[in-house]
Amino acid sequence: MSSDPVEKGSSLWQDAWHRLARNKAAMISLWFLVVMLLLCFIGPLMPFVKSPTAIDLELMGADPDGVHWFGTDQLGRDLFARVLYGGQVSLLVGVVATAVAVCIGLVYGAISGYLGGKIDDFMMRVVDILFALPFLVLVILFSLVVKEPSDNFTEWVIKTTGWNRDRIAPITTLIPLFIAIGSIGWLTIARIVRAQVMTFKHQEFVEAARSLGLGHARILFRHILPNVIGPIIVYTTLAVPGIMLLESVLSFLGLGVQPPNSSWGILIKEGSDRMETNKWLLVFPALFFSSTLFALNFLGDGLRDALDPRSSKD
Repeated sequence: MSSDPVEKGSSLWQDAWHRLARNKAAMISLWFLVVMLLLCFIGPLMPFVKSPTAIDLELMGADPDGVHWFGTDQLGRDLFARVLYGGQVSLLVGVVATAVAVCIGLVYGAISGYLGGKIDDFMMRVVDILFALPFLVLVILFSLVVKEPSDNFTEWVIKTTGWNRDRIAPITTLIPLFIAIGSIGWLTIARIVRAQVMTFKHQEFVEAARSLGLGHARILFRHILPNVIGPIIVYTTLAVPGIMLLESVLSFLGLGVQPPNSSWGILIKEGSDRMETNKWLLVFPALFFSSTLFALNFLGDGLRDALDPRSSKD
């Protein structure tokens, strides 16, 4: 008597990956972002990349050539190196500030949706009030309140990472900007998580956990929130470009990253001021910035389709 072969099952994440792999735009965007991260964070370590702060007044505003691939800026600094170092700052601001916003919004929205009742009403009214206030003004005010980290913190980071002070200083000075943007940008994710938690908290697996005598914290963080990971991942990929754009706006207004540090926003501002005399100062930073934003948006759309259970019918 022959038995039929047992078909091997697949998990939800495996199915989502297969659907994502069929999305050519999302996969191209994913590999583009990997290359961009390697280029910005590992590229400056290569010997052919010059120092972004080396000034050569004899090469002011030079066009691209075999030595300076992107040309030089108004002070003779290598534009290729400045774009790579500026990418580090812009990507760090986008990722770290988004992580701060997601952590705050995840906890806030989960508690609000799980408790419900008057507590939920009060917590959501707070969100509504913050939504009504000008977001950019709040970020500016909050960034003025948050102080830069102390020298002891900088020394601890240097001992922990083994990096020199010149590499740590540009990052530690951005901590107030990370906290300011992240502390205000959690409102949307809080609403998303609240809606998802309210959907799951009355389902059978949650009722089974309650019947076993599990505590509210364990039910919320061990049983409900893992089912909310999909929408959070999608929101994160779509929020990073928005926060990168906000950092660029702040830097463009002179309220974000301060010289001698650079970001794509600062480079775009400098390029727009001198585009009539040297168009390359604007073209290359804008190309890197816009292509990264497009890639993040395409990847976010692909993840949304891959993690949507309704797409499993395709």
